Formats: sequence, structure tokens, C-alpha cells
Amino acid sequence: MDGAYIALRGYKFQFDRTILELFNNSTKTIEIEQLQDYGYDDYLVQVKYHNTDYTPAEQKQKIKKPLVLLFEQFLKNRKKRFILFIYLKGIASSKNTLSVSELDSILGKIKKFSEADKLDFIKCFTIIYADDFENQYKEVIQKIKSSYSKTDEEAEIYYSVISSHLLEIVIKNPPAVSSKRKTSKSEIDKIILNGKKLIFKSAYVEMVAKEKQLKNLNKLFFKTSLNTEPHERIFIIEVKAAVEVKLLKEIVLILKTKWSKNKTKTIPDTDRFVPYIFFNGILENDLVRLKSDLQKDGYVINDGYDFMNAPFNINSIKKRPTFTNSLFFKFINKHQDLVKLLNNLDRTGEIFQFFIGTPSPILFVGKHIEIEVKEIEDIKNII
Repeated sequence: MDGAYIALRGYKFQFDRTILELFNNSTKTIEIEQLQDYGYDDYLVQVKYHNTDYTPAEQKQKIKKPLVLLFEQFLKNRKKRFILFIYLKGIASSKNTLSVSELDSILGKIKKFSEADKLDFIKCFTIIYADDFENQYKEVIQKIKSSYSKTDEEAEIYYSVISSHLLEIVIKNPPAVSSKRKTSKSEIDKIILNGKKLIFKSAYVEMVAKEKQLKNLNKLFFKTSLNTEPHERIFIIEVKAAVEVKLLKEIVLILKTKWSKNKTKTIPDTDRFVPYIFFNGILENDLVRLKSDLQKDGYVINDGYDFMNAPFNINSIKKRPTFTNSLFFKFINKHQDLVKLLNNLDRTGEIFQFFIGTPSPILFVGKHIEIEVKEIEDIKNII
């Protein structure tokens, strides 16, 4: 099996364990020490995942390294309890303590620990042989479902949101800044229940078939109805240089069909809305081609620039759609134009950002959904 694949599952296994601890200790604040361990109250837990066939001797070696690290932590702080939570393929799930002889068998040639320290350590140490990846994942999904009254589909999406939150805590805060490497169930609750700032990373839903994943995202975030609120919706889509203009045009027309309301004369002006579209990273020539193709098809182009070499006109791009002006979408050309627009919205704003590599950094207090996609084509099935 590919090593990178195993490593990814290992990290996901560790994150799943952390999520379960958050839900099982809802009043506790958990400190995420590294990608592979966490602590709360008087406990320090190391999580390891090994989905490879090992001999008994090799299995012992996989236990040895994290056990020694925990032993060394024990010598620095004897008041804590220490847990090694480890999945070793082929070993049934169980919870165990060690005798001194069993500890010595694992330590092997390591002789730096005194007999007295060993006796004290085994009183504070537990090794838990974990269930397999799939069963633990299912347990996490059930916890999310029951905690927030979500469906299976919603729980799978929020699983990714929670995992992304934990990853951000680790990545943005170095180990030296341990005070910021903390989270709690109440913090997760705010993210889920508020729903304003959500980050979806597709890597965390490997267990779910891609088609189902895209359908779930559509159902959760992009279902429209006759009563859809006339908000200012900004769609930010990261594109690469090699993208086909034809594909971008298809996305624009899907957004126009699903996220504009300006087709008939009977619609009250206050109920009309159209999407703002920003293709982040698009080549200037491709953007010109895209607008030209749409204009040839009879669509009105509004991007806040009223004539050649004109400055960006915020009032022009904010022009409300009417039956007469036949606006069905608006383009945002540059990041600085986006910033100006967000600072001058007259109605409730919502941002939906699709990214391949890194989301565009945006300061926005309103609803902001960030969704990682593997390829631009996927967006058509989400929106």
C-alpha cells in the first residue's frame, strides 16, 4: 500500500481520536501538542496508527518509541496520567496496563530508567489497542449526528469542517505557542451552530465516494428555492492558468440559472438578486474571452469598469438588477475590487469560496464557506 496513503490515514485516525475525546469530554479544554498527541486535564495521550502487517517483534518496536516519549514526559511531570492509543493491524482492541517485566520487554536495550521510576510509571500508564480506522470513523460520524441532530450526509460534511479546524490550530500555531493549540467541544459547537465560517477540505472525506460527497455539499450549502433570500452572494473560484474558458462559461451559466432572480417582470425589485463571480487567478486574456463569449450570447457584462482605463466604480458594480437592465451576474476582476465590494455591501453578504490550493485571504464577518475541490469541474456538481 502507498506510504503517503497510509500516512494520510494515520493523521486522519489521530484527528478522529481527538474529535472523539472532544465529544466524550464536552466540558474539557483539549491541548493539541503535535499532530500525533493531545492532552487534557491530567492526561497526555499519544495516538499512533499502523495499517501494515508487522511481526510481533516489529509491533513491539512500533510501541517502543511513543512509550519512551511518554515515559520521558512522565519524568518531567509525575502528576499526569499517560495513554498510548495505538492501532496495530491484527491486534484486537483492548485496554491494558503493563507489568515491569512487560515494560522491560518493550524497552529492550534501553536502560536509562530506574526500577523505581518504572514502578511509578506503570501506575500512571495505559496502552489502548484501538479499533480499526473505519469503525472509529463511523463512531465519530454518530457522535456528530447525535450532538447536532444532523443527517448522515450533513455529519460527513461537518466531520471535514471539524477536522479542518483542528488542522488549522496545529498549522497556524507552533508547538512553542501551546496556549493557542487548544480547543473544546464548546468551540466546535460555535463553529457548527453559527455556520458563518466553515472550511471544507475534501481530503478528510476519503471514506465517502466522490459523487456522494459533491451531492452532500450541494444539499447542505447550495439548495435554492422560490423563497431564497435576496442576499449579495459572492462566488470566489480559484483557477489555474491552463483552465478552459468553455468550462468557466458553463460555471457562470449554472450560477446564473441557480443563483439569480431577475427573469420576469412580476418580481418585486427588492426580491431580485444576481451572483458576483470572481475567478481568482484567471489570466487577463481568458477573462476577456469569457466576457466576450457571454456578451455575444446577449448577456450584459457588469464588472464595475464603465469604460477603457476607467477606475473601479463601486456604485456601478452595486447596480441593482431590474427587469429592464437584464443583469444576471456580475464579475469581480481583481482582489482589491473584491475588498472594496465587501466593505460597501448594502444587503447581507455571503461568500462561497472554492479553492484548489489555498483559499484567498479575506476578512469578512458574514457567512463564509470555503470548499476545497480537486478540479474545477467538481464545482458544477456542487453549486
